[in-house]
Amino acid sequence: MQEIKIGVNDAGQRLDRFLQKHYATLTKSMMYKAIRNKKIKVNRKRCTYDQKLQEGDSILLFLPYEFLETRQKACPVNTGSVDVVYEDDDIVLVNKPAGLLSQSDEKGLQDTLVNRIQYYLYQKKEYDPQRENSFAPAICHRLDKNTSGLILAAKNARALRLMNDAIACHKVRKVYYAKIEGTPLWDTREVVCYIKKQETRALVQSNEAPGYKEARMFVKVMERQKEQTMVQIHLETGRFHQIRASMAYLGYPLCGDVKYGYKGSEKKYSLCAYHLEIGDVSLPIANKDFTVPIPF
Repeated sequence: MQEIKIGVNDAGQRLDRFLQKHYATLTKSMMYKAIRNKKIKVNRKRCTYDQKLQEGDSILLFLPYEFLETRQKACPVNTGSVDVVYEDDDIVLVNKPAGLLSQSDEKGLQDTLVNRIQYYLYQKKEYDPQRENSFAPAICHRLDKNTSGLILAAKNARALRLMNDAIACHKVRKVYYAKIEGTPLWDTREVVCYIKKQETRALVQSNEAPGYKEARMFVKVMERQKEQTMVQIHLETGRFHQIRASMAYLGYPLCGDVKYGYKGSEKKYSLCAYHLEIGDVSLPIANKDFTVPIPF
């Protein structure tokens, strides 16, 4: 028999999802069978696979030890520094440089913003994977590799849930700055189109269609140059490659963005999430309005 005590960062998860994160050798079929046969109990009582765990719960597993091998949890490794803009007990807001992945699905040591944040908190003794059953500090939203700017990360599970809910409810406002090819005749424009992700590209069209989702944003011209224009963009939705694909669809691809039709000489596209504003969230955040310098 093995017992697991549910801590504050484990609470709120479904039982099956928690067990899949915690154990490397417990298959789904074995887990569901064990729950049905009362070989897995919560607080010594019969449980269900979708039962929400509470802090202080005790999970008892009456299974052979070969099915209870826990996942390896390596300590974070230093892969680079983080530019911290704001930090409190629940969140950390960082300025991601262009060229750095936000996160990766691949296993092994990689230089990503998530790994850098986890190492930063590990060094501060605010995170230790050996003391956690399933939680690790995580970012609440992503930026493309070559997009710079502000990203929110959560230090604990409650903050992660609250910030994810706030983003889904549009309580976190993000403003971007971009350099586009060409000089629009308009000063401000609401851009509404429909986007579908296809492998590594976003397909754009003006009408609804199966698989396409509405994409909405406001674009304001800030400075016109000879063949380029600086624009400010307020996102209303967060579709895949929304800014890049939508601006290219209008005939103004981001300078340097060859994937979406740029033909000039610049090598990297210029896009920065330079402003972030947090609305009504049940966290004691001292400052809710942040701006970083535009790096181009």
